[in-house]
Amino acid sequence: MLRKSYSTSRAAAVRRYFALSQLELARFLGVTRGQVAHVEAGRSTFSDTVYCRLRVLEGLMHALPTTPAEPRALPLPADLKPLRQRLLRCRYLAANVRYQLEDHHRYAQTHADRLLALARLRSVLFPASPPPLVDPAADPPRDQKWLTRLEFDTAVAPAPLSAAERALLELRLRHLEEEAALLAALLPPVPPA
Repeated sequence: MLRKSYSTSRAAAVRRYFALSQLELARFLGVTRGQVAHVEAGRSTFSDTVYCRLRVLEGLMHALPTTPAEPRALPLPADLKPLRQRLLRCRYLAANVRYQLEDHHRYAQTHADRLLALARLRSVLFPASPPPLVDPAADPPRDQKWLTRLEFDTAVAPAPLSAAERALLELRLRHLEEEAALLAALLPPVPPA
C-alpha cells in the first residue's frame, strides 16, 4: 500500500502516480526496497539499467490520462440480509437509548423536585421560630424521624446522570441514527405488503 512520500525523485513520482509501495516498485525494477528508499531519500542513485526500467513506467505516466480514477462504489452484496439486520439492530438500539435519555430526564426532574420538597418540608415542619399556635396533631419527634428517613432515601438513591454521561448517550444516539440512515440509503426500498 502506498504511504505518503515527500520525495521529489523520479522513483517517488512514479510510485505516487501508480499508487505503488517502495517494495512493489523495487520488484518491478529488480532491486531491493531499501535501494528504492535510499534513492528517494537522495542518498543513492540507480544504475543505468535500473533507470531504463524506471523509464518504462515514466513513459506510461505520460501515455495514460492524468485525471485520477474515481473511487468505485462498492457493489451491494447479493444477500442484503446482513444489511437489513444491522439496520433493524441500529433502530432498536437507538430506540433504547432514546428511552434511556427520556427516562433519565424524568428521573432527574423527580430528583430535583424531591430535593426542593425536602427543603420545604423541613421549613414547614421545623420553622426557625415556633408558630404562635401549636397544632395538636403535630408530633415533632415522629415528624423528625419521618423527614430524616426521606432525606436518607433521597441521599442513597442513584444520582441523576452527569452532563458528561448525558452527552455520551446523546452522542451514541446520534451515531446510531446516522448509521441507520446510511444503511437505509444503501438498501433498496421494501415494497409495501
